Amino acid sequence: MSLTRRAGLVFLCAFTYLGWQAASRFVLTLNDEGIYLDGGLRVLHGQVLYKDFFALTGPGTFVLEAASLRIFGSTLAAGRTPVVWDIAILAACLFWLVAKLSNQLTAAFASFTFLALVTLGDTAVVANHRWDSSAWAVLAVTLIIAADEKSKLTTFAAGIAISIAAWCTPPVALAAVALGTCLVVYRATRHLVVAYAGGVAVTFGAGLIWIAYMGALRSMFNSLLWSASNYSGANRVWYGSVTGGYANLLHGASGIDTAMTIGLLAFLTLPATLPFLSAIWLWKRRSMSVVLLLATGFALILSTYPRWDLNHLTWISAPFYALTAALIARTSFKKPVAVVALIVAGSCFMVSIQQRLHEAIEVTRIGTVHGKRADLNVLDMIQARVKPSDTLFVFPYRPLLYFVTGAHNPTRYSFLQPGMFSESDEAEALSELRTHPPRWVFYTHVPPEAYLRMWPGSDPRRLQMAGIENFLKENYGGTERWADFTLLKLADARNSVQTASH
Repeated sequence: MSLTRRAGLVFLCAFTYLGWQAASRFVLTLNDEGIYLDGGLRVLHGQVLYKDFFALTGPGTFVLEAASLRIFGSTLAAGRTPVVWDIAILAACLFWLVAKLSNQLTAAFASFTFLALVTLGDTAVVANHRWDSSAWAVLAVTLIIAADEKSKLTTFAAGIAISIAAWCTPPVALAAVALGTCLVVYRATRHLVVAYAGGVAVTFGAGLIWIAYMGALRSMFNSLLWSASNYSGANRVWYGSVTGGYANLLHGASGIDTAMTIGLLAFLTLPATLPFLSAIWLWKRRSMSVVLLLATGFALILSTYPRWDLNHLTWISAPFYALTAALIARTSFKKPVAVVALIVAGSCFMVSIQQRLHEAIEVTRIGTVHGKRADLNVLDMIQARVKPSDTLFVFPYRPLLYFVTGAHNPTRYSFLQPGMFSESDEAEALSELRTHPPRWVFYTHVPPEAYLRMWPGSDPRRLQMAGIENFLKENYGGTERWADFTLLKLADARNSVQTASH
């Protein structure tokens, strides 16, 4: 069997496993995933990205989500199909790349370890623009290496892939520049530059034409400018950090538990440490394939700034898994490393499989889902109260509730993050709420210290949106509380008219 066919088999196995394990898993505590699920649903229903609703990333992920929802239906599994594809592509490309740099046995170990570690936990496989851009970027570098200095068509396809990655996450354009620079620097690949640039230009141009046709070009540029001026400050974190800090993970643990946690962290923090191990290649004789992977990998790291936390590093870690695996395969201690990797990865798979087998299953409006019984009970109550024909506002930050209810949000904001969103954003959302008061509100009281724990770079003076808070107090009431949020209902029709007239 050829190497490409074996890589295809890795893709099919990974896709099947992830589809079973996580495609339909409902997790109540998820936040960011709802941005893309709700956004995809809005696009599916005819709303125009940037113009009709707010987004701070590129349009690629929203388009992919809308396409998947259109093809497979408005279910959670359909919304997760793109990320299942992403991780399966990454596993297949990783196998192919390591096999080219080393051998197929090492490639199998690398893919097995990568898949086990990056999918561990019930919040790992979720819709996210970073998974999308990482998969398309790694596919691009794989296609360039596969071109073998000859195939212009394959290089053209690589240009298309890296452009899709940048449309999902605009800073990933750094990887497009890095790959193009490598093609120019190597004399043997300079004749491929035109094909690569052609693929980039076609995809970039097609995207611009589509956005201009939708009348959202200016709105998109305004959104990107908003991100440049607002996102960095609130989201700046240390390299390799985790929410709450590593000390919090060990707080209150016994000696044995502490030792086990530290041992597990040695593997879970690989996305932060592998780039340093991969840098050893800089002191060795490097093939063009290694240089391409190094350039792509470090460009992807730069693209995650200022959110250099462990999650973001995990999403872009595939090139460094490939480089480190090929590096270890050249050493004398490769066998003990392989044994340890097999034990750890196998244990992670066993944990994930056991978790999946013990989850409850429920038929809901977003398809047949599985998860913790407590989460599914809350989902049942949410869908029993809020119907797709209702209007709903979620404040401040749980956009997943828009997707699971299908209710209409009268504002253009699927989430509002105090400390990052400006006063003008709050004023716009408040104006829309007063004009069209929603019937229902899911409200969560979040103390300032909780915002600072999640987003330590936030401006402490902007951690409350007093205008919206007061509007909700004056016009809504309710006592039903699930998890950490309360369901509020508009007081009465008369109040609704009065509020709308303000």
